[in-house]
Amino acid sequence: RGCTSGGGGVPTLLGGGGGGPARCEEGAPRQALAEVSVGCYNVLCSTYAVKWGEREGVGPDGLTNWALRWPVMQGYIGRAQWDLLCLQEVEHTDVGDISAGLGEEYQTFYFKHPSRPPDGVMIAVRSDTWENPKVLELQHKGVAFGLVDVTHRRSGRKVRLVTAHCRGHNKEQLEALANFADASGQGEPDVTVITGDFNEDFRSGDGQVRCPFPEGRAGHFKTLLREDGLPEVSRPPHKQAPGQTSGKGLIDWIWVRGHTSRCEVELFRDPASRLAMLSSHSVCSATGQWASDHGCEALSIRLFDTPKRGPRFLGKL
Repeated sequence: RGCTSGGGGVPTLLGGGGGGPARCEEGAPRQALAEVSVGCYNVLCSTYAVKWGEREGVGPDGLTNWALRWPVMQGYIGRAQWDLLCLQEVEHTDVGDISAGLGEEYQTFYFKHPSRPPDGVMIAVRSDTWENPKVLELQHKGVAFGLVDVTHRRSGRKVRLVTAHCRGHNKEQLEALANFADASGQGEPDVTVITGDFNEDFRSGDGQVRCPFPEGRAGHFKTLLREDGLPEVSRPPHKQAPGQTSGKGLIDWIWVRGHTSRCEVELFRDPASRLAMLSSHSVCSATGQWASDHGCEALSIRLFDTPKRGPRFLGKL
């Protein structure tokens, strides 16, 4: 099926059950319970940058340029003021730096990969927006999955945020991530958000998107395609060259699911997120390169009550 426009005229794609073709829908204008912004950013671990000679992460001396790059990325994040933030490739020695840079406005939670000694993933939530954080971690075959459940202070809605750094084209790992996101021991949230560097472009040549997470009792996941004027891929131009084998295309994704019986969601791109995406996909003056070998991914979510359905009339007129 083709894709109609979601909120703000931007294609909103809904993943079908079993990873089938994307489906499309348009939400009726209603009063939202809340609007929540989400950012996702692979910040390029310094150890890997130096080891692999990543031009974005090393200086002329061949050593890490993290001290120049992080203030630039911190600026992007600070201006965007996302309610929920997920970071990948966070060097364990930089956790304190990042938490301090985000400031008291955020609570941060770090999940370190056991078999990749230098780095892990991080979740940060705005302290003035969320309360009652509950944290869960899964170490899956050497890779850390991080999960934080939070309650929206104003609306009372429960949101689950999950992040991972995936290997790409690994069905078993994606299934494990989907099962982790449905962690029954934590209860069922009103909204589930899965973000990450998936190292995989889920788009096909005809513009359809294959959702990597199956539809279940709680509903289906959807994402927001990049609209005109935004970069089409997650990584710098040189990473799209024929000889490159690492994560070509659009590989950083945000997937959102509103619980079928409790909460409907509508995705849109707020101006601050759009600016952060444009800035992070551009050369910065501090290094003459992108601040990371990824640009950020970002969107906002409107939360609505699920409409009450009246009783069906089963008799004769």
